[in-house]
Formats: sequence, structure tokens, C-alpha cells
Amino acid sequence: MFPLVAVRNRLVAPAAPCVTENAGMRAIPDRPFLEAGWPYWAGVSADGVWLAAKASGEGPGGGPRVAVYRKSDFSLWDLVEVDHDVEAFSFHPVLPLLALVTEWGEEEDRVGGLFLYEPHTRRRVSVPVTGAGITGVRWLDERRLKVTFSLPDLSYERDGEDGYAQCVIERDVWPGVEAGEIDLGVREAVAAEDVDWGPPLDPGYRPGDHLAALAAEAGMTWTYRDDVMAVEALRDGRVICSLLRTSLLECWSPTGSLLWSVPVPEGTFDQPGCQVYVAPDEHTAWTVVLLGDSSHRRTLLQRIDLADGTVIAERCLDFPARLSARADGAWAARDARDRYRLDREPPSGAPVFTPAGRQLGTVALGEYDASSAFDIRRCPHLLFLQGAGDGPSPEKWVVEASPKGVENLFPLRWEECPAGPVGGGPGVYVRDALGPGIVHAVATTEGSLLLRRAFPHGEVVWAHRTDAEVRAVDAGGGLLHVVTGAKELLTLRPADGEVTARQPTAVDGHDFTPRSLSAAPGGGVFIGTAEGRILVLERP
Repeated sequence: MFPLVAVRNRLVAPAAPCVTENAGMRAIPDRPFLEAGWPYWAGVSADGVWLAAKASGEGPGGGPRVAVYRKSDFSLWDLVEVDHDVEAFSFHPVLPLLALVTEWGEEEDRVGGLFLYEPHTRRRVSVPVTGAGITGVRWLDERRLKVTFSLPDLSYERDGEDGYAQCVIERDVWPGVEAGEIDLGVREAVAAEDVDWGPPLDPGYRPGDHLAALAAEAGMTWTYRDDVMAVEALRDGRVICSLLRTSLLECWSPTGSLLWSVPVPEGTFDQPGCQVYVAPDEHTAWTVVLLGDSSHRRTLLQRIDLADGTVIAERCLDFPARLSARADGAWAARDARDRYRLDREPPSGAPVFTPAGRQLGTVALGEYDASSAFDIRRCPHLLFLQGAGDGPSPEKWVVEASPKGVENLFPLRWEECPAGPVGGGPGVYVRDALGPGIVHAVATTEGSLLLRRAFPHGEVVWAHRTDAEVRAVDAGGGLLHVVTGAKELLTLRPADGEVTARQPTAVDGHDFTPRSLSAAPGGGVFIGTAEGRILVLERP
């Protein structure tokens, strides 16, 4: 083994590093309504000045958002963050005033909210509701607003089905209204078939049709973009990505043009893609397609030619798979079934393949749950997390799978680890003057940390506490790159964990929620986002 260099353990708190103002960052594809996700509701104010659409991603407080644009040029005006899922919204028939409603929770936890938003001043009023959600809203005329509530069946008199009630708020003057002036307590029960969900939609309407039509009127193109759950930068400058539900694999040119796209096969589960393994020669890639239903999920592995997107081979597995790869090309598909089913069916062994898909063998890795995530990029070893013991929450060990079997390397928990459960996260293999190591995220009761650990014995070289959940980690050009739930890209020195730069995942005032990350051989950084865009930072 390589010699280890003794380095004093360090815990590095989030400091005040150099802030870079998004130098060279751009978004692909560059189309209007960058924040718009699956906008079932979209509308234009009566004066024709404002346009609103449900947005993807989360706000600074972690809540859903509605994007408000200027209709004249589609420029972003505001992102209105609310407490829970946006159920519906409606513009006033005369005034530039938006009413939107939210709902969250089941049974006794059901809550809702009514929000009134005035775009020109960015003023908003919030009226929370407990014990019921608000699932519909509609302006009846200039003075009256109808609100529809969903009522949980706490006594099971309706066989668990929601009941509904409505109230009508009437005012002579709506601008400047205060929350205390709105009474949502006077409600009238209504049958499900008589519920007024909101403004009627055109026959055959599909989510996004309104935005697509508005963009077409301006000579632009807009299509729905799903979360970019996996992104990989190729040596020739292209970038490939896998979307949550809408595209199994896409390939984009260095200038941001779509070269080809592989559609999601029919009969897939809710999240068909999201994982990509690229062969070392970058001629092909394997993608994951989840089949079946929640009672029996299976995996279809498709090998795709990266020259043109042709599917050239397939393999079927009888379990939902989680991929891990080794830098020399060997890769494994681990059984990632939820643990609650293990009393009926033990986890399958993980098959190990060559880049072409020839099976080399099978390794037993045991149970998998959300805390078992340990995706280590660019590593010459196949590494996993494996539970030690038979308890309900076994401690995790980092293990290596090889032709010799599975070897325990070191426990995930370290000497100064916070008390309570600890789970794995994304990471990357590094090698420098300190020797070989892995930099990986861990989730603890006190938040997320990023650790550098010497390989193969796991001594902690440094630990950096992050402000939010670590979403992805990669290394390139002698630097570490990390994206977090705080919508930041952090650049760190691998030797000591010091942050040398941090910048928001934002472009021209539009902020993005990071999901994935890949460092290009030339030093660029590619960030997949919940808004369906790939952010490109040419040189950090």
C-alpha cells in the first residue's frame, strides 16, 4: 500500500472565503422561463404586465416557489417562496394581484395557506390554515374570491376520502389588504363533484401549454425540463445528462446545442433514469431504467452509444439497482430495495460487469437504505457502505469489493463524529502529496460534513462543516468542487479542505437548485439542476 503522511486532524468551519461573481457561468439550454418546472398553473395578469408560473427547486427556506416574470421580455421579476406545495393560483380579473393556495400533510397534520401577492411592490400577505389544506382558488369577480378547502377524514366516515368545503371572501378594496382582514373560518361543505378547483382549462390542456404558447408568440421555444439528476462531462467537450423522468439520456454540444436524446422506455417506474455509468473510453454509457411498481421494482440496464444515442445492448436485473464504478471500467449494480421488504426477501448479490456488460462475478453487500449512499467518483477501487450487525440501524463500514470478495476497510463513524446516526454521501478519490484518499460527505444529526480520509485505513485528514446538505462532489484541475442545498458551488483545496471560492448557482439573477456535478478534464464544472438546466462554469 501507499505510505500514509501524518497530518493533524482538523475541523474547518465555514469561513469567509473568496466570493466569485459567477465568472463564466452560463445555463444550457438557454430558453425562457428558466425556473419553470412542470407548470400546471400559469397565468398573465389582467393588465398584461406580469406572468406567473409554478417553479422548480426550492427557495432559501426550502419551500416551493412561484416564478413571476415581466411579460414584455420574460425577465425574472421575483420568486415567491411559500410554506408548502402550491395547489393553484389565479390573477385578479382587473388588478395586478395574484392569489395562490397551498396544501401539505395527511389526516391531523393537514395544513394550508392563502397568499396574496402584489407584483409591482412585491408585497404579500399570508393567511395560514390548520386542520385543512387549500386546494382551489378562483376570482368570481372584482370583489369576490372563492377558496376551496380539503378536509381530512379523521373519523373515517368517508372511508378515508377527503371532504371539501368552500368559502367566498368579499371585499370592496383588495390592494393593501392585511391578513387579519381575511376570514377563512366561514365555510360551506360541498360535494366532491361540485368542487370549484379554479379557472377552467382548455380541452386537451397539458401542463406547460400556456408557457409554450407565450414563448411561441415571441418567436422563442419553451419545453418542459425535468431535474438533471446525473451529469457527465466528456473529454471532447460534450456533456451528457439523465433527467428525472423525461429523458433517459441527452447529449449537448460544447456550445449548448442538443445533439441527441434517448427517450424513456414505456412501462417505466416513477423515476426511470437518474443514473449514468460512462465507460473509460467514453464510447458508451450504461443507464438505469426502473420497471414494475412499488411492490416489485426491477431494473433494465441500457448500453447507449455516445456517438448518436443508439441503444446497443440491454441487461435485466430483478431488483432496483444502484450503480458504482471503478476508474478502470469495472462497475457494479447493487440491490437498492427498501429495507422494509427484507423480511420477505433478502437482498440480491451485486453483479460486477466489464464496460461492455460482461458479468465478472457477484458480491454480497447486504441491506441498503438511504444512509448507505456512497458514490465515490474516479476511484480505482469499488467502494460501498455495508451495515455491521443485525440491529435496526447498524453502523456503516466502508468496504471494498474485489475478486477476493468484500473486505472491511474502516468504519464510517470516526473519533470526533457527532453522536447519533451517521449516513454516507457522494465523494471523489484524490491522490496528491498526502497520498491516496477519498473526500466524501456524511450526514449527521448536527448537519453535513465533508471529510478527507486517508486510503485505505480511513484516518481523517480534515473535516469541513457545510452550511447545507452536500448534493455532489467531484475533483478536477487540482481542486475539489462541491454543490450544496444552499445553492452554492464551493471550491476547496484537497490538501487542507480550505474553501478558496464559493459562488451561488445562479446566472443573470436566476438561481438554480443543484442536483448533480461533474468536473471536465479541461477544468470546467458542469452542474445539473432541478430546473432542468446544466450550469457551465468554464474555469473556476
